[in-house]
Amino acid sequence: MEQADFLASKMRELLNASPAEPLNMKTVIRQLNILTLYRPLSDKLWGLSLETTDKSKKFMLVNSNTSKGSQHFTIAHELYHLYFDQKPEPHFSGADTESNLSERSANRFASALLMPKSGLLNNIPTEEIQTSTISVDTAIRLEYLFGVSHKTLVVRLKELRLASQSCVDYLLSLSIKKEAWIRGYDKSLYEPGNNGIIIGDYGTLAKKLFDNEQISEGHYWELLSLIGHGES
Repeated sequence: MEQADFLASKMRELLNASPAEPLNMKTVIRQLNILTLYRPLSDKLWGLSLETTDKSKKFMLVNSNTSKGSQHFTIAHELYHLYFDQKPEPHFSGADTESNLSERSANRFASALLMPKSGLLNNIPTEEIQTSTISVDTAIRLEYLFGVSHKTLVVRLKELRLASQSCVDYLLSLSIKKEAWIRGYDKSLYEPGNNGIIIGDYGTLAKKLFDNEQISEGHYWELLSLIGHGES
C-alpha cells in the first residue's frame, strides 16, 4: 500500500495535481499525450497499453463496453505499466488482474491514484469515519466525485480501514444503479460509454504528413480510417 501511495504521488506531481483532488482521466491522457482509443472489446479484456522502444510514444486501448467508472480504473491501471512497471512490455488487462505481483501492484496504484486517502477523508463525514460506517449517500457521492465504480470504491475503503467488514458487505449487496437513480444521479458512471472516442495527436501528425506532401491524399484518409474516421 505504501509503495502504491508513493507512486501515485509521483504521478500526481508529474500531472501538477494536488494530493487530494479528483482526476479527470481524459485530461490526464491529454496531459501525458497518450494516444488512446475507446473501442468495444471482449468481456474478459478491459484494455491494453504499449509504447515504442524509445519510449517516445505511448498507446492505450480501453474497452468501451465496460462502465465509465471501470474505464477510469483501467486507464489508471495501464498508467502503472507504462510508467512504473519494472518490466514494461505490451500489456493486456482483464478480469484476472490479481494473477501476479505486477497486476496487483497496478491495481493498488490505480486505486491510490484515483482515490487518494486524503481526498476520501476530506469528503467523508466525521461520524462515519469514527464508526467505520460509510453511508450509501456518502458512497455514491464519492463514486461520482472520483469517477470510480462502486466495487472499486468499496475495496479502497476496506483497504484503508475506513469501512468495517459489515459495512463493506452491506454496500456490496446494493443495486447501486438503482440507489443512485432514486437519489437523482444520472447512472452514467455505472454504464458503458465513450465508444469511438479518440484522444491524442494521431490525426494531427497524419495531417502534417499530408500538408508537407509526404503522403498522398488517399494514404491520409487510409490513416484516418484506422482510427474510425473516413472521408465525408
